[in-house]
Amino acid sequence: MKKILWSMSTTVRNPERIIDFLRVLKQLEGADFNEENQMKFQILLIKERLYSPMNIPTTFKDLFNDVTKDIPYKVAADVFHAQNYQDPPMRGRQSVNPLNKLGFSIAKETMGEIKITSLGNLYLSPDADVGYIFFKSLLKLQFPNPMSTDFSEKKGFNVQPLIAAMHLMKKTGALTQTEFSLFVPTLIDYRDIDKYAQNVSKFKKLSTGEKEAFVIDFLKAFYGVATLTDEQKNNPYEYGDNTMRYFRLTKYFRIIKQTLGHWSIDLEPARMREIEQMLALYDGSAKRFTIVEDYLEYLSDITKPALPWETDYAKSKEVAMALMALVSKDFASLSSALQLEFKQRYEALMKISLEELELDKMKRLINDLRAIRLELIQVGRDRLLRKNLSELKNIISVFKNRNEMRNIEPVDFEYMISQCLKIINDEINIKPNCILDDEGKPIGFAPGNRADIEGYYTSFNSIFEATLDVSRNQVYRESMPVMRHLKDFENKNTDKPAFCIFISPKVHDDTINYFWVSVKHGFEGRKQKIIALELAHFVEILECFIAVVEKNKPFNHKLLMALLESIVSDADSKDSSVNWFRGISANIERWETSLV
Repeated sequence: MKKILWSMSTTVRNPERIIDFLRVLKQLEGADFNEENQMKFQILLIKERLYSPMNIPTTFKDLFNDVTKDIPYKVAADVFHAQNYQDPPMRGRQSVNPLNKLGFSIAKETMGEIKITSLGNLYLSPDADVGYIFFKSLLKLQFPNPMSTDFSEKKGFNVQPLIAAMHLMKKTGALTQTEFSLFVPTLIDYRDIDKYAQNVSKFKKLSTGEKEAFVIDFLKAFYGVATLTDEQKNNPYEYGDNTMRYFRLTKYFRIIKQTLGHWSIDLEPARMREIEQMLALYDGSAKRFTIVEDYLEYLSDITKPALPWETDYAKSKEVAMALMALVSKDFASLSSALQLEFKQRYEALMKISLEELELDKMKRLINDLRAIRLELIQVGRDRLLRKNLSELKNIISVFKNRNEMRNIEPVDFEYMISQCLKIINDEINIKPNCILDDEGKPIGFAPGNRADIEGYYTSFNSIFEATLDVSRNQVYRESMPVMRHLKDFENKNTDKPAFCIFISPKVHDDTINYFWVSVKHGFEGRKQKIIALELAHFVEILECFIAVVEKNKPFNHKLLMALLESIVSDADSKDSSVNWFRGISANIERWETSLV
């Protein structure tokens, strides 16, 4: 029998784009998902600049290039129809598919009105726990299911992908990127888990040449073909990378980054008790649903399935005890000074008698233990970063290496920027807003309408926005959002001057222009302090810091603020954004000369 791979989503490959698609679908809630509204959904994605068609008529190019202007619905509709799709409504069905698959919406032509589920509405809420939401969603994802005809029982599907992958990794240990891509998307029947574990064990022992032959033979056998197409060769790796991105958001998997953009994946050690409890309960087989409404109710209800540690006191206690042991170990690894800082909170948690807790309070304790453990890990790691010139030089060497930069994930780039700021060690607090795993490593972008990084200094406050996007899309995705982020940050922090430092390998001319107008003339009635830096500029500043420290000269927040103020004030004397931006290097040079 010819088989196909299971996949998370080929339409929305980055799971963090899902929430924007969901916000747009919310506008259509209550309407039938007929062909008219399928097209309307895709048109709205164009209107909201979430989908960029290939062919934009010349008449509308200026409008699409100007991110300060809204795209009228009629224009978005004209652009949509100008694509001359063979099946226009199919575009909307494809875009909504991952929202349905993950239980965030019910938008299907045969099921009447569009509905955002309780799980979807929870995801849209401002303080959504993204990790928990994706965990509950992916835990229930299964094939076959009544919503999908692609992954049917006739095609060999009987699997809960998340649970099956956990069972496989519990037997094999960590999987390399190749192993995960080869053996997880092709694991379409839970009864093959043991056989796949044997294949993984065999694969790990092969030489490089033998592995290449094994991959070809394995995929031919899986697809049931004598010769592989390029698509059949490439899909496992594309689907594997896509699946990893979804899985890591659950926080039940640990991703280990390697050189040249490679990665490996393992079960998260800090959640092993929960994983073992789940694997004892679920074998990875798909649940049986005869009525589609029953499946949809199950899929959209965040309380289902009932997890062992959320319903069983003994199981919950087991998780709490395991976390207490981890917290105790992390606390012991801190210096005496840092232990003193956490002593009161730490002892209060560790003195709690588990036998006296009710189940609800036990669940709160588990959350509190995870929170303080993350703080302990972060503060210990941050202390090692303080004025760590060796680590700063390592990061700078990556920033200067184009080949290495090509393999850096955008969220890792943001995190590296925050590490550099912490090494400078003159802040009250540097707060990256990205989603972190249990070890404090970045796994997702800042949720909600937040800046990438917040920085609090004695003499000023600042947000830092970082992007690797150097295309025209930088203008759409960064200019106006950055200006709004700064305005919100200013409104919340009125005690000191507020800056925004925008960093990218290459800053687009139009992005610079928007920032220049905001600095010189104002944004929504108020002048802003925005500094656009190319990565080379940022590296210059970091290298100046190194030179100052190595000469045993002082470096403090006032010196940093002086540079920022000089760049901002320079805008008033320039007649164009181009000239203002060209002057940044000179500003940095003068500042460096004054320090060194």
